[in-house]
Amino acid sequence: MLRVERQGELAIWVVDRPQRRNAMDWATMQAFARAVEEAARDPALRVVILTGAEGAFLSGADLYEMAHYRTEADGYRLGQVMGEALRQLEEAPWISIAAINGPARGGGVEVALACDLRVMAEDADLAFVQVTWALTPGWGGGQRLRRRVGPGRALELLLTARRIRAEEAFRLGLVERLAPAGQALAEALALAREILRWDPEAVQAIKAVIRDGDLLPFHEALQLERERFARLWAAPAHWAALERFLQRNPQGPDPGRTV
Repeated sequence: MLRVERQGELAIWVVDRPQRRNAMDWATMQAFARAVEEAARDPALRVVILTGAEGAFLSGADLYEMAHYRTEADGYRLGQVMGEALRQLEEAPWISIAAINGPARGGGVEVALACDLRVMAEDADLAFVQVTWALTPGWGGGQRLRRRVGPGRALELLLTARRIRAEEAFRLGLVERLAPAGQALAEALALAREILRWDPEAVQAIKAVIRDGDLLPFHEALQLERERFARLWAAPAHWAALERFLQRNPQGPDPGRTV
């Protein structure tokens, strides 16, 4: 099941199937897809934190249930449901944060890579175990991994299925912050509070510039950034921030002060 907790502009989504180390069955996948779709239409939502229950992050698909689905059409459906949900997660206007509180395996790592930001507990680890089941990634994780670490490193991680400890994940750029054991969610909440301090339109624009710029030729990405900057320049939030600055510093900087 997927447990949704709402705290004002913030939501926490918890995959709660500890008896399967938070592997996702069809019902959980469909609940996740619905949650993404509904959240995308919620103008009050600004940050979503995704985590797992009871010391594990996500273990991908529940293979005990998936053993009943044997056709190519079944495989395509499995990839489509979660692949589309993760694409919508990436394209949502709000910021998504994966709080990797424990082991993440296979599709669970694919889910984490689709989030905007990742916080990982120091005692957690990741592994792309798809090859051990004679599979490729199916939810878009192969392409997201390649873009993040390059084709050679992506192949090495996918073809060995080895465990990636938190420090290596941070060094490779797979996660943005590390947290002490048991503190991934707390650190993700602290990161969310940092983000919630800022103007919503500016946060959305920054996400769009970084996300869409990765898919565009460089000159088009520059143009996108310039257009977003110009739009925000004329917005009330920018001028309110500038007015607050001028009120605090009415005379400008002290010419004799260097810091």
